Amino acid sequence: MPISNSDLQELAKVSLDEYLRNMPVDQIATERPLLKKLMEGRKTFLGAKQNVVENIRKTYGSNFNWAYGEAAVTFNKRNTTEQAAFPWRRAVDGLYIDYDRLFGNGIKVREGERGAYKLEQNEKVQLLNLLDEQMESLKEGFMQKLDFELHRSGAASTDAVTGLDALVSIAPTTGVVGGLDRASATYWRNSAETGISTGTVGNLAQRMEYQWRKAIKHGGSPNFILAGGKFIDAYRKEITVTNMADAKNVKTLDAGVGSGVNTGLYFKGVEIIWDPSFEDLDALETPAVEWEKRCYFLNTKYLKLRDDDIDIVTPIRPHDVLAMYAMVNLRLALSLSRSNAQAVLAIA
Repeated sequence: MPISNSDLQELAKVSLDEYLRNMPVDQIATERPLLKKLMEGRKTFLGAKQNVVENIRKTYGSNFNWAYGEAAVTFNKRNTTEQAAFPWRRAVDGLYIDYDRLFGNGIKVREGERGAYKLEQNEKVQLLNLLDEQMESLKEGFMQKLDFELHRSGAASTDAVTGLDALVSIAPTTGVVGGLDRASATYWRNSAETGISTGTVGNLAQRMEYQWRKAIKHGGSPNFILAGGKFIDAYRKEITVTNMADAKNVKTLDAGVGSGVNTGLYFKGVEIIWDPSFEDLDALETPAVEWEKRCYFLNTKYLKLRDDDIDIVTPIRPHDVLAMYAMVNLRLALSLSRSNAQAVLAIA
């Protein structure tokens, strides 16, 4: 028996919904650690004209002074706040399956209302298997590209979201972020240090200590450390492992620590997470400072992903194309409310 085009569209939407259900928190693969961390703290935003706005304090405006007796007290009018505006962007992805491909898999599509036709059980199994593969590919492809774009600066397209490379910049004294010019707004700069020498053992750890102090001075300790493979390999050489001899017991030694993207290497009690996307970004962008050589000290209290939840759309097919269409749609912005609590380092 054939299936009606209306039933096919409904089945496609249900299948895609099954794949994406609870995805913002529960179904993000751990090999995309930045996206996973941002999703954990994501905020839902309602309709906004164009920007997600963060209210920030740029100064205390203190007029502190000493006085004695009848010395006059000076009063001042304080302007302590500023607004950073981050434009939301819309991410989309879609697929289609033409009716001839379905026919080649034993599924005949007919024009008709829902319930006009009923598939045989074996036909339904074939159709669901085909849809499962398509929906899985759509979901994974969408999340992979979204993860990439949340890393990048957003300069590749006027419609792209502003990502980590711009918010926590390797050149923090220049550029406009959230509508604020870092050349003049010194409070709006993250810490950055590149070209760190690793030739002398201890130097890398010393520079990390320095950047850590700069970050905690302005907003509490970073709670997420993200690094590329080359930086992690250099940091591993900074650590000396001491083993206590015990002739009575059998010991096993393992040169590898950690599991998956969790390296098992820590700094100030925070685990350093390996981000596999750094390697792919180097191949995609060939940046001046390699992603693989970078390490980010992030305080996610001040770095938020805001979105309006994924919308699943089944567009009506064009009059001259026999195919089934499915699409996902997401409006989002990555916003920063405190820049000087973040830091980025890179080895030479």
